[in-house]
Amino acid sequence: MKPVLEGVDDIAWHSIDHAFGPALDTPGHLRALLSSDPEVVAQAITDLDRTVREEGGFVCPAATAVLPFLVEVMPSLAPEHRARLLGMVEQITDDGENAEQVDPGWHAAWAKAKPVLGRSFPQRESPA
Repeated sequence: MKPVLEGVDDIAWHSIDHAFGPALDTPGHLRALLSSDPEVVAQAITDLDRTVREEGGFVCPAATAVLPFLVEVMPSLAPEHRARLLGMVEQITDDGENAEQVDPGWHAAWAKAKPVLGRSFPQRESPA
């Protein structure tokens, strides 16, 4: 079985931007999603939403980079955390369809993630 978040340290986060510049804090937010403390997980989702999901219809490179890790982690989250994270992904996906600026890798990353999310969350329609 593949270790959770395998490859997160192989990404050059210093060269990937989120809403506030280089996404150096993003690996820590991803790891915090695995915490047994629900408050830590909730804060990690808030931090990811604040940094990776940019207001104003722009899909940043960090959104593309984190998507596979979010897909990997979501099934292990408590339902309320899973719902929040899926909501964030849905908003990014909507921006990816409607924004003027979209990271060039977003559509391929979403195409790969969409079928997995659909299987992981059969009780909820997968994002558009």
